[in-house]
Amino acid sequence: MTKCVIKYYGIHSRKAVSAEDSIRLVFVSDLHNVSYGKGNRGLAEKILALHPDVVLIGGDLIVGKPEQPMDAALAFIRNLSGRVPVYAANGNHEYRLRIYPETYGDMYDTYRRGLTENHVTLLENESSVFSVRGMKVALYGYELKREYYDRFAHMELPLSEITDVFPAPAEDAYNILLAHYPKYFPTYVRWKPDLILSGHYHGGVVRMGKRRPLIGNDLTFFPKYGYGSHTEGDTTMIVSSGLGDHTIPFRLHNPRELVVVDIRK
Repeated sequence: MTKCVIKYYGIHSRKAVSAEDSIRLVFVSDLHNVSYGKGNRGLAEKILALHPDVVLIGGDLIVGKPEQPMDAALAFIRNLSGRVPVYAANGNHEYRLRIYPETYGDMYDTYRRGLTENHVTLLENESSVFSVRGMKVALYGYELKREYYDRFAHMELPLSEITDVFPAPAEDAYNILLAHYPKYFPTYVRWKPDLILSGHYHGGVVRMGKRRPLIGNDLTFFPKYGYGSHTEGDTTMIVSSGLGDHTIPFRLHNPRELVVVDIRK
């Protein structure tokens, strides 16, 4: 059976209700249709054993190639259905399916239906507000445009790309931005969310030390925001190394991981 480690992060926020009772988020990213046990039950059971208040999916549950199976990803979703609140945003693989139906046919419709029929709230440049243990949470699922994923463009992301989609973060809520590509942290942080959850880089394939990924998906060496926790001002970004692989099925000192975030006052 495929294995992963559990990576824990603790965050203190004045917006949290209690110093003693934390809220627990489990963050899933870059599964890429990998199966953890028969019917992908192993991954769902590992998550449920952590007793999360909510599960957040940061994109790339699937592999965005024509006629690629999505069985393992959707089985994982079915195993969580109705057992814990689940929210999801798209990564570049899902986004590709959505904007190029002439290439991918009804794959995105199948994917979206597999999520929504199993009680997953899918945020396609949308937000959702909910309460966890008395703390108001505002969650934003940001879809980065295709050109910003281009490996050779090296474009900067204007703040207007975010503000044209979302208003300013809610002052009376803990604001979480699901933003798949961590490269644009300097722009995300200017929007001033409390927490950003990202993935995409797969931990850099090879990692040296705790936070030094070797290479990014954009073919840059030692990407600055390739893995781990990064804080600027009142904003923290956590970058997962992901739960799966594609194209380069190789990792060194860089295990697949499930991220747990505990937030307390």
